[in-house]
Amino acid sequence: MIGAEEQIELFKLIGNELKKKIECVIIGGSAMLFYGLKSATKDVDIVFLSENDRKDFIAAAEKIGFGKIGTRYKADKTPVIVERKNARMDLFVNEVVSFKLSTGILSRIKEKHEFENLIADMISPEDIILLKCATDRAGDRKDALDLIAKLPIKWDIVIEESVWQMQNGKKVFPVFLFDFLEELKGDYNAEIPNEVIRKVRKLAEAEMMKVLKKDKSKK
Repeated sequence: MIGAEEQIELFKLIGNELKKKIECVIIGGSAMLFYGLKSATKDVDIVFLSENDRKDFIAAAEKIGFGKIGTRYKADKTPVIVERKNARMDLFVNEVVSFKLSTGILSRIKEKHEFENLIADMISPEDIILLKCATDRAGDRKDALDLIAKLPIKWDIVIEESVWQMQNGKKVFPVFLFDFLEELKGDYNAEIPNEVIRKVRKLAEAEMMKVLKKDKSKK
């Protein structure tokens, strides 16, 4: 586990080791630390805009004692995982599992922090929720609940981005989002407007119908 101050110190150390400016997007629990919505996170999750930036970041991290310990997912979506003592970083490039780093996500970044040569962009709360739906890891529901309870979530952004992800990436993304939001509302009493659930369900049902029709046409 790593806390907010430890994460900042870590970014400072790596920024000092980088030989050129690198900009990256901080997601998940790591972003929530900057927003003051979490006291600690298990992994520091970072998305880079290019493979070269990730390689340079890893080289800088290795200079302060980090080492590669393996990978978590498959194929091109695989993050490089590096670790040092109690600190672990999951390092992605442009995509997290089935979730792509869209221009919409980048345009919603309002908070940036500079640590020498490392520029850390904080993903928006709405996009954190969408990513929590995509990764579905332990603690994702609690993090999403905290975001919904403490911040004014712009649900129209959540719906619009889910449509983009459906059209440009994972076709059934709205299905994942519907299941995630319905569970948060039904099982954990999250304050999600009923209209939001209805809209996402409509998107999910329409996409599932397309999948079923395609399957039938192949038979």
